[in-house]
Amino acid sequence: MAFGGVEGLMYRRYTLDEVKRKIINSLQDNATGLSGVELASTTGINRMTLTKYLNILATMRLIKKKRVGSINVWFVEPGMAEYEFPLNYLEVQQKFMNAIMLADGNQARNILISVINSNIELLKILTDIVVPTVNTVNELYSRGRLGKTERIHLLNLILELIDLLKFTIQTGNIKRSASCFFVAAAEDRIYHAKIGALALQILGFRTLYIGNVEQHIDPFFDIDFQRYMVKLWDNNKGLLIICIYSSSEGSLRFLYSASIAVKAKLKAEVRIVLFTTPELRNSMESLGADYVVNDLTSLIDWAERETSK
Repeated sequence: MAFGGVEGLMYRRYTLDEVKRKIINSLQDNATGLSGVELASTTGINRMTLTKYLNILATMRLIKKKRVGSINVWFVEPGMAEYEFPLNYLEVQQKFMNAIMLADGNQARNILISVINSNIELLKILTDIVVPTVNTVNELYSRGRLGKTERIHLLNLILELIDLLKFTIQTGNIKRSASCFFVAAAEDRIYHAKIGALALQILGFRTLYIGNVEQHIDPFFDIDFQRYMVKLWDNNKGLLIICIYSSSEGSLRFLYSASIAVKAKLKAEVRIVLFTTPELRNSMESLGADYVVNDLTSLIDWAERETSK
């Protein structure tokens, strides 16, 4: 028996992107906002399903709600823009960078959310908008145009914002039989390591950022490092990629040696990647790592080749 009305809509499985587009499109056409019942009617989505996704989108700060009497009314966050193809990445990157340089977190967040909402590839947001901004901040610092405190603040602001991308990744996107452990061993590489982990997660790898271990390296740390890597792997199957990020030759050599010991202990196919500065890249290649790299795009290309063999 078929039922009419909103509650009679047949249940079906939606992707987050499908629901996001339906909800945002409906709210953008209604400046005064819509209730859950009204959104269910305009989007054609079952109310129980819709409620779940409304809360997810609110957590992502794509939308917000206001209590009107006994009803929740939903709105698009103010300041959002709708970007369409072909996207001028340079223009968007400039707007994002300007907002970051002004430490205007709200404006930078709105720009990033608007781009995400425009159905742009998440990886392109990282490689063409976020990474150039990180590089610009570091370059200005190296030229003496930014102080240490300002650089730390701006880079941490960027890291907080890219969590928006992380929350947008579909949980069912993992499709590669490869795990990637990311370890930083220098403060100036934390940002690169976190972005690298997010980039490969977007591509369907199982990724885990361990943290910055620079201050903990001592003559006995290699044993602790090996023990935890083995514990994390826990006899999983597939390829394991250990990515070590540092601008210090000593830290790279120490962690590379520890990773070689991990490779010997695990019953797994292990690859060791060293991510460092262009200046150290040549000398680090002599260690015999599977790959030495100093930019995100090259790491992405290499990782995809490794999993397609």
